[in-house]
Amino acid sequence: MPDERNDMEKWRITIEPFLRSKLNEFHLLGLNHLKMDEFWQFVKESLEKKKTDKPERIHEVVAAVMALTVNDYMNKLRVDMFKNSSTDLDQSLFK
Repeated sequence: MPDERNDMEKWRITIEPFLRSKLNEFHLLGLNHLKMDEFWQFVKESLEKKKTDKPERIHEVVAAVMALTVNDYMNKLRVDMFKNSSTDLDQSLFK
């Protein structure tokens, strides 16, 4: 692929209605604090995590977005929290 970041940003504009729909679903399920930019970052990270089945076509990206769940997002937050706390813990142990 020539430039993957540009492709992702082009896809963001194209799939904006799907992103808004999914974001509204997340809001209905209690994640009112989640903004579009944060949600897009989550989508990109979840797409990049798929090493073998990385979506290359627009319909695959839309399918991946629509398959995301609040549970996926909460798991990501939990993992990020543990990563940050373990880094803090490691630094405090060596002081």
